[in-house]
Amino acid sequence: LGTDHPDYASSANDLAGLYQSMGYYAKAEPLLLEFKRINEKMQGKEHPNYAFSLQLLGRLYESMGDYGKAEPLYLESKGITEKVLGKEHRNYAASLNNLAELYLSKGEYVKAEPLLLESKSICEKVLGKVTSEYAESLDSLARLYHAMGDYVKAERLYLESKGIDEKLFGREHLSHANNLNNLANL
Repeated sequence: LGTDHPDYASSANDLAGLYQSMGYYAKAEPLLLEFKRINEKMQGKEHPNYAFSLQLLGRLYESMGDYGKAEPLYLESKGITEKVLGKEHRNYAASLNNLAELYLSKGEYVKAEPLLLESKSICEKVLGKVTSEYAESLDSLARLYHAMGDYVKAERLYLESKGIDEKLFGREHLSHANNLNNLANL
């Protein structure tokens, strides 16, 4: 099929995800750059798939601690997603959440909070309150308040996220264990 085919791009992305989960960032980076190149060439810079490739590359750099490379990718992806899909789309909410998570990692809480609040609002409006995306938005916001020392707000959000995950996945799921861990840490 050649190296410009969508199936090749998908394979590169999948392999990059495997390497990233294994901590092999140096192996993942060229594959994600290839994924981004193919999406740009095949669909252009104003396509949701191109924005998605920016998110994945940003996540890799964030995992590597290279926030200077991650932030512009997240910002570009957010701009494309807003322009192409609008502000009331799950992908836009995800782009807000990813950028906020970066700011949370950097300790820039003032930048993170409005992004997380907007992401939560979009998830609630577009997807509803009993979805994994909404629970994830609550969890992200709770981690922010936890880091800021606002334990009352953090606890309320952690408990709400836990309740949603229990409804969706039950008590024998990794999400439930993560929720318990977050509450214990709080």
